Amino acid sequence: MRRTGGDGKIMIGTRTRIFVLYTGGTIGMAPLEAGKPGSPLVPQPLDKLLEYVPGIGDSGIELGFGSFAEPLDSSNVGPQHWKAMARAIEEVYADYDGFVILHGTDTMAFTASALAFMCENLAKPVVLTGSQLPIFRPRTDARQNFVNAVYIAGWKAMDLPCIPEVVVVFADKVIRGCRARKVSSVAWAAFDSPNYPLLGNIGERIRIHTALLQPPPPVDQPFRVNFELCEEVMEIGLFPGLKGSQLAGVLGLENVRGVVLRTFGAGNAPDEPEFLRAIAEALNGPEPKTMVNVTQCQEGMVEMGLYAASSALLERGVISGLDMTPEAALTKLMWTLGNQQGARIADQIQVSQRGEQSENLFDVRFGPGGSGETARESIEVRQSPDPRFELTKLTRAVIRVTELGIAGADPGEAMVVRVFLNCPPTEGATVEDDAYCVAEFPMVWEGQPVQEACAIDLTKARNLMGPGLLALTVTAPAGRRVWFGGLYLALFAQAS
Repeated sequence: MRRTGGDGKIMIGTRTRIFVLYTGGTIGMAPLEAGKPGSPLVPQPLDKLLEYVPGIGDSGIELGFGSFAEPLDSSNVGPQHWKAMARAIEEVYADYDGFVILHGTDTMAFTASALAFMCENLAKPVVLTGSQLPIFRPRTDARQNFVNAVYIAGWKAMDLPCIPEVVVVFADKVIRGCRARKVSSVAWAAFDSPNYPLLGNIGERIRIHTALLQPPPPVDQPFRVNFELCEEVMEIGLFPGLKGSQLAGVLGLENVRGVVLRTFGAGNAPDEPEFLRAIAEALNGPEPKTMVNVTQCQEGMVEMGLYAASSALLERGVISGLDMTPEAALTKLMWTLGNQQGARIADQIQVSQRGEQSENLFDVRFGPGGSGETARESIEVRQSPDPRFELTKLTRAVIRVTELGIAGADPGEAMVVRVFLNCPPTEGATVEDDAYCVAEFPMVWEGQPVQEACAIDLTKARNLMGPGLLALTVTAPAGRRVWFGGLYLALFAQAS
């Protein structure tokens, strides 16, 4: 790492101070052999890059500079470089009001997400930018992106709101770092925020949407960097024809502790036995792995249990990535595995940490209820939700039951199994409009247990839920008896 200070600083004013860290990337590329047509582009030193942006520190901004000793093509950037960037910020954090990182576009979204999780109690803007064309080109986006990034980081001098987050500034967009994705290799607007609004727009005026920003940390909580990242992770994208044996071979690698599984649609995957067996063995083997489900779609979110094709993943312990980008999911998995163990891993991944997801998911797993030999008219189970769950932020809830069976029913008989919340009925024949009935599972008994899911009436749920234990009672139709393999309550709450 190389930093310049004193004579190496550009002193324009004293209203705000910005630290610019140059790591490489297209923005600082130039031909290996000047004047030779077709000469490959290679990263240039920081001093060369600054020749193309005279006056970058105008408007009352003081700039300090640092750079990697060897500027990198961003295809070569990895966790060790994220740590170097975070350390460079940490070392000068108290001396500057904002930070700009010049970075290549190919892995910028990964770096922005990783830094968002690594930087704790961040109260100043950390702005990543780069360009589609090198800064030496007459027609380039590099100079404008650089200037825009400096202005966002130099919020004091520009009379802008402070953004206490890691952000990507590119073209006319200000994007939360852990929401950013590279969506084009040719357009000026190379980055977008598929599942969250832009934090700001840059045009004739710069507009920051303050209602969308993460709140600043309390003043008594100092900035720190968490360098603990588990690099034993990988991403697997599903495709038609992927065999369970192929998946098992990858999941069986010894140096893989966590996997981001990029699935179809709303989190769906094949339900073939060999495929599901590979998942189950990886999650529940002697050295259990952590698996996070994100969608391959550019927009939308994973909703495991919505379709049968995703229910099997949920039942085997795959964690929902909700609407996280693959970049955010992978870096969050690294960060979580580096800092948490056991059940806390799922709890942390499914709860927003830096605004990387729109909802928090609290899974309440009630476990099995009897068997075919021990079926009863009604079965009550109890469990406490995560203490971070706030009832006022509840957006939706889903009850799922697996291996739901009925004893005493005839084949082809239609019936309804009901679920009651926090007030178990005395008989299975409770009337349909009972105030405590929150879910109904209509079914036709064909002699085999079934998988069912049902959305809860949220009005009833809010009225019936309270602090502490939740009690669910599953009741059979009159004259019948019920059992189930698992009962799950998924509570979705708006992320702060």
